[in-house]
Amino acid sequence: MPNALDFFISQFRSHLDLSNEPSGYYRPRPYRNASVRFRNCALADFNERRDILINEAGLNTFLFRADKIPGCDLLSDSGTTTMTSEQWAAMIVGDEAYGSNEGYFELKQQVGETFGPDWRQKSGLRVGDREPLFIFHQGRAAENALFTVLSRELKKTGFPKPKPFSSDLLPQLRSRIENRIRAVKGQTVGPFEPFFVVPSNSHFDTTEGNIEDKFMVPLNLPCREHLENNENFPFRGNMDLEALENLLASEPGRVPLVYVTITNNTGGGQPVSMENIKRVREITRRHKVPFFFDACRFAENAWFIREEEKGYGDRRIGDIVREMFDQVDGFHISFKKDGLGNIGGAICLREDGAFTKRFPQFANELTDYQIMTEGHPTYGGLAGRDLKALAEGLRTVTRQDYLNLRVRQMQRFGDRLTMLGIPIVRPIGGHAIYIDIDKFFDGAGRDEELKGISFTSLLLIAGHRFCELGLYAFGSFDGRKEVPPEPRVNNVRAAVPRLTYEDRDLFAAAEAVKILHDHRDRIPGVRVDYGRDLKLRHFKSRFSFIM
Repeated sequence: MPNALDFFISQFRSHLDLSNEPSGYYRPRPYRNASVRFRNCALADFNERRDILINEAGLNTFLFRADKIPGCDLLSDSGTTTMTSEQWAAMIVGDEAYGSNEGYFELKQQVGETFGPDWRQKSGLRVGDREPLFIFHQGRAAENALFTVLSRELKKTGFPKPKPFSSDLLPQLRSRIENRIRAVKGQTVGPFEPFFVVPSNSHFDTTEGNIEDKFMVPLNLPCREHLENNENFPFRGNMDLEALENLLASEPGRVPLVYVTITNNTGGGQPVSMENIKRVREITRRHKVPFFFDACRFAENAWFIREEEKGYGDRRIGDIVREMFDQVDGFHISFKKDGLGNIGGAICLREDGAFTKRFPQFANELTDYQIMTEGHPTYGGLAGRDLKALAEGLRTVTRQDYLNLRVRQMQRFGDRLTMLGIPIVRPIGGHAIYIDIDKFFDGAGRDEELKGISFTSLLLIAGHRFCELGLYAFGSFDGRKEVPPEPRVNNVRAAVPRLTYEDRDLFAAAEAVKILHDHRDRIPGVRVDYGRDLKLRHFKSRFSFIM
């Protein structure tokens, strides 16, 4: 087998018999284990994992068998939560009626309790265009529905013909939009050219994919502090307000809605401040543009506001959440994150919001789409028992003791990596650690070598699964070379499932990362054997080591 792989296996194996360092924790967890499951694989099975990685998975972490991961599976925090006993109990009494099941009404009630009374249906019974809650089987399906129906509504008035950008548009902003337009146009047939732009603090990969699939242009506007890598700024997830103001003032009619992701996943799991949220609301209101959240990690974002933003230190998490959601006209959410569920998603529309007023038929059209793709609107592609579990999850997720445990565990994990000399995005976010691959390799590697893919592959051999979210996930191939994302992102993410791992598990993963860092000059690059020019290519591609 390749010498580099044999070398790293020997290093991983040599650490198995090292003594654990004593722990120094004096605060017990606010929960206890009610059930455990033993793994059916062993940490010492290095050769088996190497064979699966190379011969079955093609170095793609998404294609590696989960039942062969003996360590931490940190591929995603989506749908991987360990649910509470209360959630499992709620599932047992789930109502599986096809229409208007018990869980539907319980979830509707809890949405109003969690996000505020404005997200309750004011008319009582469901009446087409006045329904605020649209259930889907997961957040990705909700994204697809949102932008599919939005595209149809925009087409009703005829897509505007391409026109030159205003001279008032900032030059760097024009360049970034033009580059994204060329990328979207390259996926279409014929002379069609995208016109509409959907700005965000940073879109995630599937959000970008859904927007581009509807021939619109996703545009990332992360704040200046994030671009400058300001590690002392607590809200690096903020949106660039100057760029947003310039875009909406210079290109009226080009932006159908503004999107803010809380927390900012692409930007390192960084939170968005209440001040920034309210400023975005002011700007969008002035320009009569609807404002939406990608709300997947709303509770974690509220925790950071309470901890870091002046005036919120004595506020309840639930009150902060409701103040956040008072600012928006709608939101989409994956309940697989801060819904603490294994499945589920939703779109919520404010009944009297700017979006509903601009697109008065949207809710009816969305209901039709929901019926055709997800089933009856009162179950939205989910079993009734899942709806019960989600309602219970929304009750749990704003608990202060839960959020303290959740976010501070992430901080201990990140601090451990930093202590071991691993360069990570700081400050540490709420759901994941992001390893800066450019700094990890001292900036010496070529982009074409895709060292982030090689890093995650070797870590799988060690027994832990991370995810490349950098040059390959967010970049593209122009037919000759790799084109990095703009702004440049080159991270490997370790997303920690909620209530699943203890510190010793995460610290074991950190030790494996240290081995790779200590011998980073021996980490080979990879070549792309399949899928380089595909959309959402990181889910499907196959690779091999360059030896």
